[in-house]
Amino acid sequence: MIFTRSLPQNFQYMEWIYITAHFGMCFNSPEYSLPILIGSYSIFFVLGWLFPWNRSYWQQFSYIILALTIVVFIRYIGIDIGLFLFFYIAKSYFSLGHWITIKIATTISIPWTITEYFAELDLKSVTSIPENSLSEPWNSLKFVFFSLLVYASASTFTIMFTSMVVAEQKSRQLAEELLQEVETLAATLERNRIAREIHDSLGHTLSDLDIQLEVAQKLRSHNPEQSFQAVDTAKWLAGQCIENISKALYQMRQSDFDLKTALTSLMEQLRQNSVFQVQWEVNLPQLSLYKEYQIYCIVKEGIMNVQKHARASQVSFYASLTSEHIVLDIKDNGVGFDSEKMQAGFGIQGMTERVQLLGGKIDIKTALKQGTQIQIILPL
Repeated sequence: MIFTRSLPQNFQYMEWIYITAHFGMCFNSPEYSLPILIGSYSIFFVLGWLFPWNRSYWQQFSYIILALTIVVFIRYIGIDIGLFLFFYIAKSYFSLGHWITIKIATTISIPWTITEYFAELDLKSVTSIPENSLSEPWNSLKFVFFSLLVYASASTFTIMFTSMVVAEQKSRQLAEELLQEVETLAATLERNRIAREIHDSLGHTLSDLDIQLEVAQKLRSHNPEQSFQAVDTAKWLAGQCIENISKALYQMRQSDFDLKTALTSLMEQLRQNSVFQVQWEVNLPQLSLYKEYQIYCIVKEGIMNVQKHARASQVSFYASLTSEHIVLDIKDNGVGFDSEKMQAGFGIQGMTERVQLLGGKIDIKTALKQGTQIQIILPL
């Protein structure tokens, strides 16, 4: 069994405090020999220090058996050691587990009761009270019975209490591990989200900007006029980058973001700025702001992929609602691609990650020169 160091250490400190206090109580008692008393408590102090909580199973088992044997022997020689026996039963639970501890506690009950009996005989011989003499069979039987009853009750309480402490410790460790996993997952999701936002708002525009600057660089020496045109285009693209970032931030932050309006605006913009024949229909319910924005980004990424790669003349988009799902369908009549050789670019990867975040699935159907259809099914 694995525990953090704090639990065995705290138990160790508590044990040393109890040893010191118990030694102080017995120090001035005339019935105990001082050398034997000092030797006995020194043994307990050393045993507490040697507790092999992080060692092998057999080392821990041997430690528990040795300690219990010493406890029984010291009680036999007449020193009333009180709760020491139950300290080691608790340690057995820490080290060896539930069932082994029960077996050990059951096994030690007989020698412990016998030891208690002889210790009580010695005490009665000193006090000389004949009516309570344990030499009589009935009194002896009663003493053994009640001693076993007290021992069983104390052992049961010790095991139950220790099990609660161990369970609480395990729960705390599990909570800490889950917290670390959540923090790691949250950091991963945040990195992916930032990557998607950068790609959605800047990726395509910056690619075009890089191309224009490369053209300007190549033409600056022998065709300055075209070079200046490329620079002007690059300046316009840089402005588009700023505008795209502003729009993305606005769409993410605004509390009145409307998915249907945003999708309609996206399709209108596609129809105005391209040679596509565009058809669309949006029939969606009111959703949470987070889900609406994710759906918007998924559709926007799909449309941008059509613009950039499909070389299509027709594109259609339908957003519909079933009894249990939201269905998004983006279709074009472009060049398509070989689905078996498809490598998920950042656009497809971003769409897939967003769909997974919403608990949905994405299906891409395509073939060379037969267009592409992307169908996304999301739970309500």
